[in-house]
Amino acid sequence: MKDATVQEKSETNVPTAPAIPALEAAARRLEKQLGGGVVDKHKVIHTYANPAKVVRRWLGTSSGAAGKATVADIAQAADVLLDPNGACAPGRALLVTPGGTTMDLDTTPKDSPQYLSTASSREVESWLLSLNIRILWKEKNFSEALDLAQKSISILLGHLEVASMNLTSLSGVATSSLFPLLARMYRYRSLLAEELKDPSVIAGIRRDMTTAHNMACLRRDVDCQATLLNLMLRDLLIHSQSKR
Repeated sequence: MKDATVQEKSETNVPTAPAIPALEAAARRLEKQLGGGVVDKHKVIHTYANPAKVVRRWLGTSSGAAGKATVADIAQAADVLLDPNGACAPGRALLVTPGGTTMDLDTTPKDSPQYLSTASSREVESWLLSLNIRILWKEKNFSEALDLAQKSISILLGHLEVASMNLTSLSGVATSSLFPLLARMYRYRSLLAEELKDPSVIAGIRRDMTTAHNMACLRRDVDCQATLLNLMLRDLLIHSQSKR
């Protein structure tokens, strides 16, 4: 009986690992699914033949964590996950200082920050930016949300342009995981423009969607092709109804 009591006490004294925040846990899961976490963090190894499909599924499984996230949660995740000196530095800056306001982050020194590898850092950066856009949308800050969506699209297109310079067989596979996230950004931007009801903004986005759809066709990006085509048809329908 005494031995059992001693065993129970020893079990209760075992330190438990701190819970990982939901956004960070989701990001680390994507890191593994896309082949990250290798010794050389700059090495990109994809364990799936279709990274875009992996990201689509992951977006669905991460919807719970995304739905409960706050601006502070997103900023903290960006601070922990994204290398301030890496390719995702521009997006990280937008997330850590949303609207130009510095967030109150955990500044406890870390021995060796475990930033995401290039296998998933761009995808997580884009995902976190889309979460911030959605929060601004819900708060009816349409103008600010539209501005962030436009900046996010520019960042994503920049990643694609840099990757296209590397004319290897791996480059096309490595960037296809960004296509579902870019399609999401296009959708948010178009719907936010509808909320603002500014004819000049809508006209500018209309021209950009045509160019973006042509580029999506050239790079065989089915996510953006389908999304942009639906958005253009929606815009055409709304425009024709307004003339009646």
